[in-house]
Amino acid sequence: METKTVYVAYTNTDLTEGRGKDVPIAICEEEVTAIRLAKNRYVQGSDGPVRTIELMKVENDWYLLASAIEIVPPTKQDREKQQKLNLAKEVMEKAKSLGLTEDEIKAIRGGSN
Repeated sequence: METKTVYVAYTNTDLTEGRGKDVPIAICEEEVTAIRLAKNRYVQGSDGPVRTIELMKVENDWYLLASAIEIVPPTKQDREKQQKLNLAKEVMEKAKSLGLTEDEIKAIRGGSN
């Protein structure tokens, strides 16, 4: 299996104090390209870090062998909205299972989606 190293230029989600998370802004074949693209793109206009990652080729596409990702937790408001969204989806499925059409469901909603 073919592998290769690429260079990732990063910025930070908090450009003022650097209390945020590093996020990629470019994935480059050459280190100098990543360095150029990271220039002045980090906290308070400093140069962003450049790190390497390993890719593996599957057929004609490149994939990450391993990657650390951050999963953003929901806020209290997100949780409340998600509960409402889940309930709306359940009600919609129930209406469909009872034989209502999309047009009938729209009519019940007053014509809105």
